[in-house]
Amino acid sequence: MSPPSAQKQDTSSPRLGVNDWLNAALDALLEGGIEAVQITVLSRHLGVTRGSFYWHLESREDLLTALLTEWRSRNTGVMVDAISDAGTLDDAILALFSVWVDHSRFNSKLDQAIRDWARHDGAVLAAVKAEDDARVAAIAGLFERHGYTKTESFVRARVIYFTQISFYALNVEDDESLAERMSYLSAYFLCFTGRKIDPDIAAAYRAANLKGSDDE
Repeated sequence: MSPPSAQKQDTSSPRLGVNDWLNAALDALLEGGIEAVQITVLSRHLGVTRGSFYWHLESREDLLTALLTEWRSRNTGVMVDAISDAGTLDDAILALFSVWVDHSRFNSKLDQAIRDWARHDGAVLAAVKAEDDARVAAIAGLFERHGYTKTESFVRARVIYFTQISFYALNVEDDESLAERMSYLSAYFLCFTGRKIDPDIAAAYRAANLKGSDDE
């Protein structure tokens, strides 16, 4: 049942949908952390009364749950899909790299914001751990499909995944150009897989990712 405030909302509020509130909450989370995700603040930002919120969600807790669901869908889902669709090991690892480089697909700032939230909320910390485990398991499964042992697959998956998460946490991407990162492609591939990447595949990948960028 909606709170009494829902009955006092203005007639314009139904024009907003759940996604409007969710997107506003995502923006607030990225800009000010979880404490910035408050119904009153979001209502002011959207230019509606608090009552508008309760047309779509029962409580702030429901909104926070929706935030976690959106994060899982955006960041874990895109990783799993990318490596599931690839045929060869080269294609799969490069598909994973592409996801992490393209912030329209993997939102690194959202990932860090969720991790910051998890430092102060045990339930969110558990959710983050579960997602990390799921991501590592997906990458490990990729290695197993290409002939690595179960243990080696798990360790390699951890190395490649934790390296990337640390890359974001340390803001390395702010100090390193895309061209510089691409110059390390073959070395990274060898380090992560123990195998050399086909030079032609590596060259094509670099060219495709640098095309039209400021780093070209």
